[in-house]
Amino acid sequence: MKVSIALATYNGEKFIREQLDSILSQSIQDFELIACDDCSTDSTLQILNEYVEKDIRIKVFANEKNLGFKKNFEKAILLCSGDYIALSDQDDIWTEKHLQVLLENIGKNDLVGANAFLCDEKAKSTGIDLLSCSRIDFLPKTKDEWFFFLLHSNIFQGSACLFRKSLIQKALPIPENVKFHDYWLALVAAAGNGVCYKNDCILYYRQHETNVTENKKQNFFEKIKKAVKGKNQHFIKEQIEILSTLQKEHFDSNCLKTINEALEFYKSLGSTKRFKFLFWYWKNFYKLNSCSSKKLKIICFIKNIILGI
Repeated sequence: MKVSIALATYNGEKFIREQLDSILSQSIQDFELIACDDCSTDSTLQILNEYVEKDIRIKVFANEKNLGFKKNFEKAILLCSGDYIALSDQDDIWTEKHLQVLLENIGKNDLVGANAFLCDEKAKSTGIDLLSCSRIDFLPKTKDEWFFFLLHSNIFQGSACLFRKSLIQKALPIPENVKFHDYWLALVAAAGNGVCYKNDCILYYRQHETNVTENKKQNFFEKIKKAVKGKNQHFIKEQIEILSTLQKEHFDSNCLKTINEALEFYKSLGSTKRFKFLFWYWKNFYKLNSCSSKKLKIICFIKNIILGI
């Protein structure tokens, strides 16, 4: 059972050594590390090549042209030869049992994810973890519940995930209109043999100004502010694009029915058609959000169904 680690790099000289050292210090040592550098203009490639000299498990590939983080990850994944593939960002720090926790918990699923500590640029913990940012009270239990949940939100962070190599045949190439590779992998896995999540923090997820994504705890009023500014409309547009793409995949009839229902719902937001989803939204709120707050249920109902934002 061999594990491959797909590492995508770009101008990461500031943090890459810490990440490489944490990967090489894993409790599980049977792995290969595939690093794809996306035309870095700093010393990232030189640092990677230094590590190649030290460890034969590391293979480095330099792109001839800039692919962008999503396609760079796709390239790294396709170069992996292991039975299982873990994704790695260039600026995180893995805990010693990162791979061990993921391998022990994937079971028969296509993909497993775990939690992560949020830390600042100097790797100092903020006291917050990724799951708490999502304000999730409970996790889905069944395969169908996971798929339903992931059609509307995501808790899987690529750098804390591991998946079977067989998932590549179903999920790649990543569609152009899908913004994040990890969300797409989780969706396709959920529609296949399923996903699971272990609430163990297995890495330090560094927050700094060059992060591709931003994770921080927001109160409800901040979310409302974003909605009023139109950011919620951007989310709705993205969901419609992703769901429309999923609609074309060869999933079973149950998955397609759930996709079609979700797509119809997002298309209805902002118009009077949303009111026909009044009962559906109220009934499925807890499954949609994995949140047991009755107060939040009422406020979200007003925001989504009454106001259409």
